[in-house]
Amino acid sequence: MTEKSELTYWIGVSHLPRWTSERTNKFIIQILHEKKLNWNEFFQLDRNGWTDLYDLNEKEINDLENVKNEIPKLSFISERLINEGFDIIPINSSEYPKILKENLKIKNSPPIIYTKGYKKILSEDTVAIVGSRKAGNQALNFTNEIAKQCVENKKVIVSGFAKGVDKQALDSAISYNGKSIIVLPQGILTFQTGYKNYYESIVNGNVLVLSTFFPLAGWEVGLAMARNTYIYGLAQEIFVAESEESGGTWQGALDGLKRKRKVYVRVPEKDEKNANLKLIELGAIPVNLNLETKKLEYSIKSENKENEIHLEVNETVNDFGIKNSNFEENLVALLKLGEFTSKEISLKLKIDWNIKKLTDYLKKNPNIKVIKGKPYKFTIAEVFSPSMF
Repeated sequence: MTEKSELTYWIGVSHLPRWTSERTNKFIIQILHEKKLNWNEFFQLDRNGWTDLYDLNEKEINDLENVKNEIPKLSFISERLINEGFDIIPINSSEYPKILKENLKIKNSPPIIYTKGYKKILSEDTVAIVGSRKAGNQALNFTNEIAKQCVENKKVIVSGFAKGVDKQALDSAISYNGKSIIVLPQGILTFQTGYKNYYESIVNGNVLVLSTFFPLAGWEVGLAMARNTYIYGLAQEIFVAESEESGGTWQGALDGLKRKRKVYVRVPEKDEKNANLKLIELGAIPVNLNLETKKLEYSIKSENKENEIHLEVNETVNDFGIKNSNFEENLVALLKLGEFTSKEISLKLKIDWNIKKLTDYLKKNPNIKVIKGKPYKFTIAEVFSPSMF
């Protein structure tokens, strides 16, 4: 276990003001892995020592000096966390969830996480069920059914604890005696009402509370938006019950598609007004309420009727839903070979769409890189994924 003084420094370094996760993680790599120092040794150096040995600008040096000055306060916080049964897990710990590093890479992985509960849940198979705060009954019923299937398959539900789909997913998992991770949009020490409400589930090892933010941080809109990244990052599979064409669910789903994640989206009823079909158009995997193998037909309409895309999906089912269409697989395989125009793609894949329709589809697909020119060319989008430690 990391000694208490080291954990105190970890808290300070992990929440440096206006340092991105990527900058912080690269700094951690430089100090702990390249220079082979621990935090006690690093912070024994003075300003001149930091300037001589490290590539730090004036603002960064001032931030690190502030950490030095704040050590008494930070030590009190780390002591409180330990005494009250919380766990402090730095990014270089063997207890840090591998799934976070795999999904978020060095750019977005939080340098530290704080947890309350049975932390071995972090190493189990995980599924995020996400959606609107104002989700309709179809979406909530779908959420309940997915949660039930997850529990039966020994999968952990990842919940953001927001109203609507998030809360339904958590409550359903608990009602079916399953396991859940609550990802907080606030500090781990400011969730007191939640600990009272979920005390039994936490003590029984069925609910783990997790935060990536400063332990005393209150709820903020900005933290709620940032929290969405970690919900998706902790999940091996993502189910979208209902999405609007903006907001956290939409952006999270698009980000998941860009990172080649498994994103399943509920096929909506004809009278529903949401953006589910648009996510399917962009490469998400369509799934129905019963999670059965079947042919799904749906139309994705744009404002211009000429651009309406009619798709048929006839696929086999994995544990939870329908695989992506052969068209998507063939398209990805082709684009991995190089750069192609819409016309070349149409001819090679024998697609029965007009060129304008195909071009619009390719330009909207987050998995595809657009190369501007006359005509446009397309290739597979590369995701930067350096190894962590």
